[in-house]
Amino acid sequence: MLSYQEAEKRAVRVLVDGVGEALVLKEEAGYYALYFFFGLQGRRAPDPEEEPDFVEGPRPEPAFRDPYDQARWLEAHGYTLFVNESK
Repeated sequence: MLSYQEAEKRAVRVLVDGVGEALVLKEEAGYYALYFFFGLQGRRAPDPEEEPDFVEGPRPEPAFRDPYDQARWLEAHGYTLFVNESK
């Protein structure tokens, strides 16, 4: 799994809001969004070595939810502990 620092270098699009960031990457199979939900922990940015809290994709187009909307979607679908607490 890519760290935030590695993914940020390869991102073709970045979605940012008060909950976190989604780094969109283009791979052979399509587009992926790597979600980092740092705002829920009271931080302003993810740790450079942090791994994503959630990965979505592949998709044929780089259309993904903003981090806030993705966090709400995860909660609505039963993901109650999706924040990476390993650090």
